[in-house]
Amino acid sequence: MRAASWVLRISLMAAALFCSAEQVKSQVIIRNDGGGDIIRYVAKYLSLQWRGERVVIDGDCFSACTLVLGLLAKDQRCFTNRTRFGFHAAWEDFGSTRLPNPLGTAIFWLVYPYEIRSWIGNHGGLTSRVIYLAGKELAAMYPPCRRSFKAQKRT
Repeated sequence: MRAASWVLRISLMAAALFCSAEQVKSQVIIRNDGGGDIIRYVAKYLSLQWRGERVVIDGDCFSACTLVLGLLAKDQRCFTNRTRFGFHAAWEDFGSTRLPNPLGTAIFWLVYPYEIRSWIGNHGGLTSRVIYLAGKELAAMYPPCRRSFKAQKRT
């Protein structure tokens, strides 16, 4: 039943965003984002995708923030030389207790593009340990931003 609840939440949020989306075509900067609720990140990135906004990732992008790699088109996102992605299995915090979230981890795995899934697999998979993708390894997968950017919006 819990899985059905997640699917329903994602569907409702996506439908609401899709119905109200406008073609904005501005620029959003994601800087030093530690992640958070997976559903909120899915909704945020789908909204950015539908609105056609250019997204610049600058600095750390960890946990649910990394969904940007699968939810935004390649030509809509770019990375600075300071970008560092941090991947791990999903979990839920219940006060002082942190429990694994297999459904959240499955969402990560389904959303990530092939090259990211392959890289994660070659670095031990999605576990409680954070693995980092940055520098030359990231640049080998995706070209960096080609032009300078100004902060028009920040998420």
